[in-house]
Amino acid sequence: MPITVGTVNCVYRPDDFLPGVADEILKRKSPGLAGAADRAGFALRFIPVQELIPASDDRPRLWHQGEDLLSTRQCYQVDDFSWDPQASHVLKAVYRTIQESDSLLLNRSMDGPEYLATDKLAIAQHAASLGIPTPASIAVPYGRHARSVLSLVEENLGQGPYILKPREMGMGFAVQKIDTFQQLPAAIDMVAQAGTGYIVQPYLPHSADVRIYLTEGEIIAALHRTAGEGAYMTNVSQGGVSRVLPGWKEVEEQCFTIATSLRASCLLIDWLLTPSGPVLDEWSSGFGSFPTHAPEVGDAFFSWVRRKLA
Repeated sequence: MPITVGTVNCVYRPDDFLPGVADEILKRKSPGLAGAADRAGFALRFIPVQELIPASDDRPRLWHQGEDLLSTRQCYQVDDFSWDPQASHVLKAVYRTIQESDSLLLNRSMDGPEYLATDKLAIAQHAASLGIPTPASIAVPYGRHARSVLSLVEENLGQGPYILKPREMGMGFAVQKIDTFQQLPAAIDMVAQAGTGYIVQPYLPHSADVRIYLTEGEIIAALHRTAGEGAYMTNVSQGGVSRVLPGWKEVEEQCFTIATSLRASCLLIDWLLTPSGPVLDEWSSGFGSFPTHAPEVGDAFFSWVRRKLA
């Protein structure tokens, strides 16, 4: 029986998910996130962001039902984005409050700017500056100005197909494949009302994508994900099929280049396996999703957490 090391607090906005998502994650003790935390001796707790009040006096404080959570050193993961712009501001306040404390913010595992962990446009720009293959990306202007991007997309990305995706969301939420330029204006009209930023990229045909798990300069595993039958998205949360395989040598050097440039000690890097070779899709920090059929990934992550706490 592992000795309890501490608590991992997952701060989330429940309105972005169907009811009961957190309970389902906690129930799946093994395999998966809860099982990996259990084996490492961590308690796992989900806290709805509306129950938290960030504050400051002589030090950062984070109030939860009358208790200052930052009075003891704990671990947190805070996904600081939401469909709701006001909720995003609250999540960012919680994120930055924890960052200024002595607690450990698990999805702040790099020294670079915090937006380089979430903003897909910034990720593409940073990768391109390193000479790493990445899809062209064009930001969609807001509101009634959104359609002004159409001529730029046609000129630079051609007649389609395209991928239209939020700049700062995860788990494949609201990612659309647009087959032709004629379909794009209506899709742009819809996202113009979403209250969150979007980008347009060319759709790159690919046989699969691969997620590389990297901690402290060591690659732990490669998770190969393929789209379900008749689908175009490989996210496991959106019906993709995954398996853990060796064989990351083709992107190993580029993964280390990315991690070094970000001074990142824990990183998840996604690559599209296209006919012309791997193309970077995006990266993220923190624990993300663990492949349930590869417990060594979760174990390696929580070993990193224990070392960081020590």
